Amino acid sequence: MTQAHSTTGSAPAHKPVPLFELATQWQVIRNEVEAAIKEVLDSQQYTSGAASGPFIGRFEDHLGKKLGAQVVAISSGTDAILAAHMALGIGHGHEVITTPFTFFATAGCISRAGARPVFVDIDPKTFLLDYSLVEAAITKNTKAIVPVHLYGQMGDTAKLADIACRHGLDIIEDAAQSIGAKDPHGKQIAENARCACLSFYPTKNLGAAGDAGALVTRGEKLAQRFRQTRQHGETSRYNHEFVGGNFRMDAIQAAVLDVKLRYLDRWHDRRRAIAAYYDSRFSGTDIVPPYAAPGVYHVYHQYVIRVPRRDALRDHLTQNGVGCNIFYPKGLHLQACFADLGYKRGAFPQTEKACEEVLALPVFPELTDSQIQRVADVILAFYK
Repeated sequence: MTQAHSTTGSAPAHKPVPLFELATQWQVIRNEVEAAIKEVLDSQQYTSGAASGPFIGRFEDHLGKKLGAQVVAISSGTDAILAAHMALGIGHGHEVITTPFTFFATAGCISRAGARPVFVDIDPKTFLLDYSLVEAAITKNTKAIVPVHLYGQMGDTAKLADIACRHGLDIIEDAAQSIGAKDPHGKQIAENARCACLSFYPTKNLGAAGDAGALVTRGEKLAQRFRQTRQHGETSRYNHEFVGGNFRMDAIQAAVLDVKLRYLDRWHDRRRAIAAYYDSRFSGTDIVPPYAAPGVYHVYHQYVIRVPRRDALRDHLTQNGVGCNIFYPKGLHLQACFADLGYKRGAFPQTEKACEEVLALPVFPELTDSQIQRVADVILAFYK
């Protein structure tokens, strides 16, 4: 497989292979990150309030240039989704269409804003919201659509934007797992949406040293609205136009992210090289590798396979020291907190089938070639 950006050395044949770890990456970036944190500590300016120092604005500018958009730093990916709904006036009496096959925050924030999540099933190949089913779910109360760019892959954003435009709806992209991804037409996040929500949780492709997130938009006016929303709806000190929240990013997180942003492209190259190796090893077997739609730039936040006897394979991998996990084992429509929505088992068959078959494998950039070879060897041995 491609050796570009591989770490030096190789793991012993039976050394455990983690699903994810940060220790190796830390050794590469440690000096830069420690210097950045020291700069924040020396400044004694820690938040994105009136006396925030340069750190948050600098990170917003650098990421904004990379994405060709306005970036507003937020306290977490979850808060970014909630703040987007609040800023766009989505609340009681509104419905928001989204997928049941996602991390809880996607629908949880819709509910926290006061709106009603309306679930639509997924495309079984991509695991993304099935756009062909969206229009049938739209009612007079529908206010927005929240597609999730799951595992690092974007759907056809123009297709969804056409639906939203015809019905006068906002699109809020849950891009927590897809920073740097591009859709089949080369569009980045927030190009065909009102905004996109990013997470910088430590396990993400661009991870902070704790919780952090961002809102991304192409509109300066909406960006300003987001800045107010993260600061309790303030227009000026102690003057509040509307009720927002405390969604400020810490300056230390911004400083860490600004360092790591410089490495993001090479980390994506390595993730894609690892994915290509797995694809080649699993070709012609019962293992279904991730489907990447033609033209997309997939950033492989997760490398998720579909397999028969998934739970037995998971146990086999664990016994052989290979990390893995299930993202996600239960559709949101079956969560107890959403029982009042009235969905029953069988409502979304593609989601429920995926929950029984998906398994995420190690794909972080610091994996060595010998480690990913071992992952593939152990899986193929199971099916022999």
